[in-house]
Amino acid sequence: MSYRFSEDAIADLEEIFEYLGNYSVEAAAKLFDRIRQRAKLTARFPESGRSYDDLIPGLKGFVVDNYIVFYVRFGDGIEILRVISGYRDLKSIFEPD
Repeated sequence: MSYRFSEDAIADLEEIFEYLGNYSVEAAAKLFDRIRQRAKLTARFPESGRSYDDLIPGLKGFVVDNYIVFYVRFGDGIEILRVISGYRDLKSIFEPD
């Protein structure tokens, strides 16, 4: 089982880490480690995430700190589509343009 990050997820992470890094590089690194650990576990058990079908059919997610890591299944693993603060308006983020 494997996991990968989409370009949008990478951009989300860069933004999060830039923000956190202004306060603590160590905290940013720990968050990234926790996200990777959960992604690795979730890739083994992809059905364990919460369903977000109301946003996109087949979308699932898991929470790490205040962030929701959104993913879909692909092949033998998961693709992380976005990493979004749980405080944001999720429907507006996932609305089609």
